[in-house]
Parts: sequence; C-alpha cells; structure tokens
Amino acid sequence: MSIWDNLRDRMRSWLGVEEMADPRRQEQSNRYIKLDNYFRGRHDRQLKVKPGQPDDNLAINLTGLVVDRGVSLLFGKEPKFDMEGDSASAQQVFIDEVWKANKKPILLHDLAEFGGVLGTCYLKILPDGVKDGIARLVALDPGLLEVETHPEDKDLVLAYEIEYGYMKDEEKILVRERTERFSEEGWTVRRYENHRTTGNRWTLVDEQDWPFPFPPIHHWKNLPAAGSSYGRADISDDAIALQDAVNFVASNIHKIIRYHAHPKTWARGKVAANRMSWGPDEIVQMEGENAAVANLEMMSDLASSSGFLMFLRQALFDISRTMDITSVVDKLGALTNFGLRVLFKDSIDKLGTKRELYGDALVEINRRLLVMASKGEDGGVIVWPETLPVDDHGQAQTIEVDLRAGVVDLQTASTKRGYDWEIVKERKAEQQVAGDNIGAALLRAFNQGQ
Repeated sequence: MSIWDNLRDRMRSWLGVEEMADPRRQEQSNRYIKLDNYFRGRHDRQLKVKPGQPDDNLAINLTGLVVDRGVSLLFGKEPKFDMEGDSASAQQVFIDEVWKANKKPILLHDLAEFGGVLGTCYLKILPDGVKDGIARLVALDPGLLEVETHPEDKDLVLAYEIEYGYMKDEEKILVRERTERFSEEGWTVRRYENHRTTGNRWTLVDEQDWPFPFPPIHHWKNLPAAGSSYGRADISDDAIALQDAVNFVASNIHKIIRYHAHPKTWARGKVAANRMSWGPDEIVQMEGENAAVANLEMMSDLASSSGFLMFLRQALFDISRTMDITSVVDKLGALTNFGLRVLFKDSIDKLGTKRELYGDALVEINRRLLVMASKGEDGGVIVWPETLPVDDHGQAQTIEVDLRAGVVDLQTASTKRGYDWEIVKERKAEQQVAGDNIGAALLRAFNQGQ
C-alpha cells in the first residue's frame, strides 16, 4: 500500500467521504494514486480469475521503465553549478557545500522521480536545517501539496498548502501547513492541526513570518503544461491505456502457453495394455490397421501475438518520447554518433525541455540560498554533461582539425576532451622548464668541448 492509499484511507475514515473539503483536490489525489501505482507496477488486472483457477495476469512495467530512464537520462550524470561574478570563489564554495551536505545526487534523483511520476517538483528550504549556516533541502511529496496562483497569472504563486496525516499514540493527527504571501516582500507560514484534542476542528497551532520576498518552497514543472501551475508527468493517460493493452496481450500469451505448451498424446484403435500411461522405455502395442498414437501440438508459435506485443511496447515508448534500445540492438555495431543522435533525437529533445525547466529551478534555488546567506543573488549557470556516449577517436579527429584551422584554442580543446585545463597548463609549464634545463645543460657541455 502506497502513501496515497494510506492518506486517502485515513482522510476518509476521519472525515468521511462526503466531508472531503475539495472534490477537485480529491480527484487530483486519486489521479496521483493511479500514476504512482502504474510507476511501481501495481497495474489494473486484465484477466478475470475464477476461484480455484491459476492467475495468469502479468504486469510488464513499461511505464515504470519510462520514468526510470527519464530520471537516469536527466541526472544519471550529475550537473555542475558554475557561479559567476567577482565573488565567484566564495559563492562556489558555499553552494557546493550546501548541496554536498544535502547529498546532491540522491536529492536530484528524488526530485526527478517525483516529477516524472506526478508531473510537478517541490523543494523546501529549511534554514540552518543541516547546521548553522547550511540549509536543509527537502524534496516534498507532490501528492500532499496544492498551489494557489493568481487567476490571470499561473506563474504568480499566492500560497502553498500541504496536507497530510499520521498516527501518534494511536491517535490520528491531520496537519495542514499553509505558506501564504502577505505582501510583496514577505510570506507567512501557518500550521493547523485537526485531532481529538482540538475538538476535531482545524486549529491554528503555529504562525511564523518568512522575511524574504520568495517563499521557502519552490515548485517547477517536469514537462510543460500551458495554462496550468502544475506540470505533466512522463506517464500519460494514453501510456496507461497502452500499458493495460501490453499486460492483456502478455497475460493471454502466458495463459495459452500454460495450457498448450506441453503436447497431449492421443491414440486411435485398441491398445494392448492394462493402462493408458507408459514410460519412455516401454513399448505400446496397437491392434488394427488404422491404429495410431500421436501428440497433439500447437499449430502456431504465437508469432503474431508476440509481434503485436512488441508493437504495443514500441508504441508506448514512442508516445512517451523514450528510446527503446531493443528496437536497435541489432544495429548498434554499425551506428555512428550521428546515427545514434538521429535515433535518440526525440528523447534528446524531451531531455532538452526538461533541462530548461529543472535547470531554471536549480538556478533559482541557488539564488535563494545565496540571498538567505547574504552572499549575493546570482544563481550562476548549470553545466550539463554530455547526453550520449562519445566516440573518442572521432571526437579527437574533429578537435585536431579545429586546432589546425585555428577555430579553437588549447583550453577549449582540453576541456572538450574532459581534461582539467589548470592541471594540463601546470604540467605543460613544468615540461617546458625541464626542457629548458636540458637545453641549457647540452649547450654548456658543448661549450666545454664535451
């Protein structure tokens, strides 16, 4: 049972279905539950199973694979933050320290998974949450939050509201935290609770002012959704429909194979034996000129069904803009970097859109961290790694041609090849000094007649 099921059951048992505050919020919660289930492989069962019969239902979790591949493509290689300006060194050290303290790779993967499954990412900044001067960054569960925006401007956030429940001393506690804009320069965070002690009513238990022009929560879209403050998930409704079709076909193939994989023996004529079963080393004697013993086998190897299953699989990956490596596995040896980029173009274009959205959000988070620490307000830039594997030999040849043509310098070429230019420059200087020393020694020896 997922967190959505727990939350829904607790809310319904506490308030009753009829008393749920907002039907729209309940509809959104139900959708989040379905998306989470299809990500984790808890799909709708496609075949009815009668009591006492074997269960042939299969769930090939391709929707979960779509999200996992998207997460790995986005943050499989960690992006770097590059601070700019006169105080870049101090800002760089501070930002790197904050993200290192918050386990940057794990946090980024959590954010990408939340976005891929539910469409929207939320990150909360807790000042001094790790230690004095180092904030804690928390990836919030999108299923527990709601955003209120200006009716005419979906990008202008007026409030964030998070609502959840938990058990304490065998008592159900409902919590609602509302972060609301009260002016152009500040926000107020109010915490409400609903339980037996409060008379089963929402009661204000804490209120704090947030003294910054931005809220402690920042949200962004996983994929664009025009006209909405929420983003689109990697799992769409048509992807779910195709996932059900994949499971239906796979389950039927499974059922057919289970019933018909083993050949059935049949006999015609009189058998000269006291029993109708025999071992491999026994002889069966038949009487009559038309007597026969044979095996009843399938006349088809289910090639059409298997082909249709692969068609559905490919269609699911196509509409989710995810490259399925199984479709080109027999061509990999003959593909060049250009060929790979053509095959992966749709996935790369989708990745580019995600990098725009996630990159803008990460720069904004860095900006807020610097403002809160009084270290400036330039969030810097995001340096993304190379998306696809690179042919080292082909890249080296290209860079060599560029160097000869004079269109790039040594530093650019060194960085392009993955070398640290500062280390390269230092070692080249050492080699030059060593070469000068050798040259001077040879000249000295020559002058001495050696």
